[in-house]
Amino acid sequence: MPRRHDTRHLISQDQLEGAARAYYDYCDASWDDLDPKAQTHYRTRMQLALNAFVGHLWRPITSVPRDGSAVLLFHRMTGRGDYVWLDKWDVQDRQWRTAPRATPTHWMPVPPPPPG
Repeated sequence: MPRRHDTRHLISQDQLEGAARAYYDYCDASWDDLDPKAQTHYRTRMQLALNAFVGHLWRPITSVPRDGSAVLLFHRMTGRGDYVWLDKWDVQDRQWRTAPRATPTHWMPVPPPPPG
């Protein structure tokens, strides 16, 4: 069975509520007229969709671009926890610029900045 990714630490309750309402608004119906049990159902569906989305954000380190572009790197250190940092591959020195001793396992593109 594939590993489930929990987005509760990434998505606030307000954001989840907004996403569930937006999803239901797509159905051209009023969220406020929806039975509370059904609202919970929509929130659960949205949480599952967000979990699946987050599960595909991180990519294996073998596919990281080594052209000097900025990326987010992930590294799990036994006994010390998980680390995420912004870094660039130094083409000349053939190592990460800010964490050259680390051995990241995954990467993802830098997300766009928040809206203005």
